[in-house]
Formats: sequence, structure tokens, C-alpha cells
Amino acid sequence: VNSFEKAIAQDTVRNEYVFHAQIHNWFAKGDFVNSDSASLNALNRRVYDQLFLTPASDPWLGLVNENIYTGISSKSE
Repeated sequence: VNSFEKAIAQDTVRNEYVFHAQIHNWFAKGDFVNSDSASLNALNRRVYDQLFLTPASDPWLGLVNENIYTGISSKSE
């Protein structure tokens, strides 16, 4: 439980001070000024590609180390 709580705390800090700040920077630079769906899709792609480092083109996406807690049951029922 301690390692889980520590991971959640680290994730929260990273979200607030790294990811959140970067997204605000993109908006401040005017990268996503349109409110159309194409601009929203481009923003989503950029967030996953550049911030989360999980591009949709990654064939290994979704594979995780078995020692990492995901909250997903290993049983496929």
C-alpha cells in the first residue's frame, strides 16, 4: 500500500507541475486557438505523443511490467 500511495503522490505532482504547465504553455503560444474538433484532436494527439509518451503508433502500447499496479484484474472473465 505504501508504494501505491507514493506512486499516486508522485503522479499527482508530475501532472500538476509538468503536464499541466506544458499544456498551458501550448495554449499561451497559440498552438491550439481554434475550438473545432480538428484542433481538439491535434491537442489530444500531442498530449499522448509528447507528454504521456504513448503515441498511438507504438506497437508495444498497453504492455506493462507485471510488478506495476494497474487496478486491472489479470483474469479475463
